[in-house]
Amino acid sequence: MLATPGFAQDAGAGTAASDNEQAAATEDKKTIDLQGMVVTGNIEYRSHIDIPAPVLVYDQQFFAKFEPVSVGDQLRRVPGVAFVGDVGESVAPEMRGLGNGYTQILINGRSVPGIGNDRSVAVDRIPAEIIDRIEIVRSPSAEFDSQGVGGTINIILKDGATLPPGVIVRVGETWDKKTGRIRPNAAFSWSGGNDAKNLFYSLTLDAQKRFNEKHAIQEVVDGNTVGFADAIAAHSNGHDLQSWNNAAKSRAASREEQGDTRESRDLSFNGDLTWLLSDMTSLRVDAFAMQTRRDEYENTRTYEGDGTVGGLDLQNPERKFEKTPMDEDSYGLSAVFNTSFNDQTDFEAYLGRNSTKGSTVKHYFKDTPDTKDKVKGTSADDKNWQADASVTRRMPGLAKSLGIDAATLKVGVQLKNKDRTFTESEISGLSKAKQKGTAGDYQYDENRFDTYAKVDWNLSSAVTLTTGVRGEKTRTSQNFVTTESTNGVADGQTRGSADSHAFMLNPSAHLQWKLTDADQLRFSVARTVRRPGVDQLVPSITLESPGDYDVTIGNPNLKMERALGFDLGFEHNIGKSGVVGVNLFQRNITDLIGMVRTLRPVTDAGQDPDDFPGGLYSFQNIGKAKVRGAEFDLSMPLTFMGMDHTGVFGNYTRLFSKRLNPITNRDTTIDDQPSYVYNVGVTQEIPAWKASFGASYQKQGPAYQHNSPGEMQSTIYGGNLELFLEKRLGKSYVVRLTGNNLLDSCSQQLEQDFAGDDAAEMMANNRAYNVDFMELERECSSPRWSLTLRAVF
Repeated sequence: MLATPGFAQDAGAGTAASDNEQAAATEDKKTIDLQGMVVTGNIEYRSHIDIPAPVLVYDQQFFAKFEPVSVGDQLRRVPGVAFVGDVGESVAPEMRGLGNGYTQILINGRSVPGIGNDRSVAVDRIPAEIIDRIEIVRSPSAEFDSQGVGGTINIILKDGATLPPGVIVRVGETWDKKTGRIRPNAAFSWSGGNDAKNLFYSLTLDAQKRFNEKHAIQEVVDGNTVGFADAIAAHSNGHDLQSWNNAAKSRAASREEQGDTRESRDLSFNGDLTWLLSDMTSLRVDAFAMQTRRDEYENTRTYEGDGTVGGLDLQNPERKFEKTPMDEDSYGLSAVFNTSFNDQTDFEAYLGRNSTKGSTVKHYFKDTPDTKDKVKGTSADDKNWQADASVTRRMPGLAKSLGIDAATLKVGVQLKNKDRTFTESEISGLSKAKQKGTAGDYQYDENRFDTYAKVDWNLSSAVTLTTGVRGEKTRTSQNFVTTESTNGVADGQTRGSADSHAFMLNPSAHLQWKLTDADQLRFSVARTVRRPGVDQLVPSITLESPGDYDVTIGNPNLKMERALGFDLGFEHNIGKSGVVGVNLFQRNITDLIGMVRTLRPVTDAGQDPDDFPGGLYSFQNIGKAKVRGAEFDLSMPLTFMGMDHTGVFGNYTRLFSKRLNPITNRDTTIDDQPSYVYNVGVTQEIPAWKASFGASYQKQGPAYQHNSPGEMQSTIYGGNLELFLEKRLGKSYVVRLTGNNLLDSCSQQLEQDFAGDDAAEMMANNRAYNVDFMELERECSSPRWSLTLRAVF
């Protein structure tokens, strides 16, 4: 998942905020001690930020009272961020409901690798303990990588140069209500410097055990099910046919009851050293290591039925078991050098290496937990190098000649290399005499040369314009070997290789107009991109996909998806700490990537047409999409009501999208984009008791998937209620009790499946809504309570 290129860089390297704002924030931190930052009765709100680009900033203290475990927990409280996938987990964030490479994750302004092939980053592995603040970049300026169509989440980590000196210790336990199991967590942070104040350091160690227990019920209804024909005639999603709560009254053709437990152990280290070599020069070195060990156990009972009410055979279930160990290790080492040549010119250079290596092996068992039937494994090793340099030049002479207040030029160059190896393997029939195996080894190498230029034009005290352009040159090469075997002996092998190159020029402009001291208007336009997934580029062959008689092959000539984005926002500051904002946005996306049937025969993929009479499929740039929406957020104390110790926060994002679905030839939404996302909360401080409490509620709307010829899916999510109680003990200790998923909410996945031997037949049935069967699933997790003690020394 994660290996950072450099942790807690200086402002110019890793933050969307301006240098002046970052310097002011640093001074604010130094004016208080560590006790004042951790053991505080203050209510924190969204930070004010004074730059042209539309960026929202949330300090660590904004999240602290709810004691989030990971960055994923933190992101649930910021505007427009949604999560899809397993209930109870916050893995891959989607800004504006756009995931799968549309949302960019940066650490201190630089990209990080993920374990998956779709370039997404699993933020649930990044401990909240090491975070200084989170920046939500709605529209990027030129110094940011252009891969952020939905937006960019820039995670800024703690650093010794800005933290007050001292030690923070955290110990806690989390209790799972349904299982009664308790999992510990602990962290240690140390920050300080020497007496000469030219050497600063920080060190954070974090250890935690995570536990997530889920229970899923899936009912399959088909043509034998009472009421199925009427549901299809009404184009229903089948929800009224389910009987999740009462198996005895189920009308399902089959019913699965699955228990799923996930045990994780996370260990992490983050450290940095900053040397002030002179008043104008500094050198910073950062290191990071993270280890995750996870075991997942699934226990499934399947009951067969005849489709009548009460027709399930509940006495003779089929048993299946799965055990999946997962290992993932991430490392990073980097250095950044900053200096000023004179009063008008600054220089920065960066060099970093990071790597992520992990594997997942799934063991399938039938009838008993000891009868192994199949093994399926994946592994990845992703190594990244990055080197960059930039020069910032203030140009008072040019500004004077133009009659404006100031002009600042920043130019930079970035070199990036990604060396990724991933494997996939499967062995089936382990309980039989004949065992079939497949294995694939894939190598992907990506080299990038990026340049950018940005100018900040201070046209007046009220109006600032930022213009910029970014060029990104990319060269890739791919190699693969796939092997088929019987009883461990290879009986077929396929090799292949390809390469590609591309160049993109992405301009951007951001305008900030301060209408009053408290009001400002922003307008942004920027071109962004979405790079293809690695597995879409590698020209390897997948058999029986998308249909049983089809073959799919990767396309190394895929172009990047491109988007032209517009943002128009208004923000009003309320007193010293409150803020309310509204933002309208639109993204016009072209060169959408989708799977299509080619005109080529399957013999081009080395396959016999008698074995695969369906067709040869591949990924192509086939269309366009439009995404738009409105974002509202509020964070303020209720001082105007005479409630100085009460704070409220809330955000609501309404989302719309439209694209042509090549499967149905009808307009539909972007896959997995919810129709809305919102979060509301309140915090109440009781100074006389040295205590506080609060609540937060998060909810996202239904989402839809149309990415396979043979199925459609809709997902409905329950809401998440969180509570916290805080008691401060003197100046050095604070105890917090926090609750998560207190409504015991569930997600519902309603899938319609369309029969067909090949994709063409499935597509025809899809268009006619000729449903073969439906899978109706409900997945629930468990409420959890955590007790945490923090001490500051």
